[in-house]
Amino acid sequence: MSRQNKFNGTVRKALALDVDRLIKLGKRCFYEAFNDMTAPEDMAAYLTSTFQESEIKWQVTDDRSLFYIAEIDSNPAGYVYSHPAVAPDCVKNEAAIKLERIYLRKRYYGSGLADTLMQTAIDESRFRAYQVIWLSSWELNDRANAFYKKWEFKVVGRQKFTVGSDIQNDYILSRKL
Repeated sequence: MSRQNKFNGTVRKALALDVDRLIKLGKRCFYEAFNDMTAPEDMAAYLTSTFQESEIKWQVTDDRSLFYIAEIDSNPAGYVYSHPAVAPDCVKNEAAIKLERIYLRKRYYGSGLADTLMQTAIDESRFRAYQVIWLSSWELNDRANAFYKKWEFKVVGRQKFTVGSDIQNDYILSRKL
């Protein structure tokens, strides 16, 4: 499903030299999206544990992962990261890839950037012969959940997700490629 959008920038494969930029961008995007709904100590714990240099470097350089960064005027605006992962039983397809993150700066909400990143993830996943793409999304993240619905993701299950000490309820969503 191709989406027409107004994103005016570039999307390229992330490289090892982007790791520091991706860490800063990931932390900033998560903070901007969830700071109003997350206790400061939980936010700090999540950002510290999730955006470790060694982990992000591994994600970027792993040949099996799909990691793309979006830039506007050479400034990082967002990114999408997918990788093969054991899918929960509710996904019901062995040729599935997990959409781990689709992050963008809050200032780019509504710019078409999210559509561009999603289309990139779908196109690259199809190219690698995956049949299903799946993700988890916090049940209270109405904006993201509406976006996934627009892209024809369906809720197929639920799981817990921890942000610091806050245990949240996530939807598991998937769609055929």
